[in-house]
Amino acid sequence: MADFVIERWDLDPDPGDQAPAHVHHGSEEAFCVLSGELDVRYGSETRRLIEGDHLVIPAGTVHTFATVGDQPARILVVMSPEVQALIAALHAASSSGERDAAWARHNSALA
Repeated sequence: MADFVIERWDLDPDPGDQAPAHVHHGSEEAFCVLSGELDVRYGSETRRLIEGDHLVIPAGTVHTFATVGDQPARILVVMSPEVQALIAALHAASSSGERDAAWARHNSALA
């Protein structure tokens, strides 16, 4: 059985994507909206998630997400420990070289 981490993210409204388009080669990721709205772009599709909706992004699928309008969104994110470690490494990185190394080290890449 795979290990998963569940985190609650409180996303402030922000024009554009909350993260650059990226792919996790060996890990699924799932988003569940607690409040607000979230546009999730995955592969060639975009789906708007509202309160109570969820979406699983299969491993190997390019994806990103964005809040909708001027309202915040609260979401639960289900991810592997590897994806959680990637996010921590990206937030701690102080240079583009460190960020590039973090993507590679955690079996993920920018798209």
